Amino acid sequence: MTLSIADLQLRIGPNGEIEAGPIKVNLRYDVVPTWLEIAMAHQAAALEARAQREAVWSEDDEDAKSRALEAEFQAAMQAIVAAAVSWEALYGILVGHVELPDGVKQKWRTNRVSRYVQVTEVVRRAFKLKPNSVKTLRQNLKEIYRYRDLAVHPSGIVQEAIHHPELQVGTEWRYVYFRASNAVLCVSCSAAMIVDLANNGKPASDAIDNYQNTLRAGLARLFPNGAPQSPQSGS
Repeated sequence: MTLSIADLQLRIGPNGEIEAGPIKVNLRYDVVPTWLEIAMAHQAAALEARAQREAVWSEDDEDAKSRALEAEFQAAMQAIVAAAVSWEALYGILVGHVELPDGVKQKWRTNRVSRYVQVTEVVRRAFKLKPNSVKTLRQNLKEIYRYRDLAVHPSGIVQEAIHHPELQVGTEWRYVYFRASNAVLCVSCSAAMIVDLANNGKPASDAIDNYQNTLRAGLARLFPNGAPQSPQSGS
């Protein structure tokens, strides 16, 4: 929560005393750390569910196997969606403080520009990212938003079972895409990039600089030892 006093008027009264008029207070709640915290909680649940799945998989209890798979799927999906929403929250704050060319938002809507491209462009302008950093950000967000879209807008088409790389059997696609290892990948990658922006980004304006300080403080509570290391691969 950021508090600022937007309007405070003082005047000298008839007997020399200082009188204060009404105070206008502005509040801003930064939800970016909150969504990362939610993502991490679901990630932990996904890892716990995976451990349970591994424990029951060699047994003959098919119901236990099904419950463990479903629990891992639900927790992993929620972790990944929360990680994506943390970028939506960051975009929502930054977009009001960057200068976009006239009509660019309308062009995005008309041309149905992918959301990850829009978020990347706003973050690029807000923190003066270099080309290599922009390329990395865009590629990572493309994957995170791909998983988010699979969660929010899944195809209703009946599909064949696909190979689960951990179980070595065919399962529904959702159990393959939304599993603990992919949740860890998306959440840790999002956290690492946002922490890096908060600590090393070059703000394009005083307003973004002020927000960067707020974001840095909020993230320090979540990651007192720095952002988690991002795994190098996923499926």
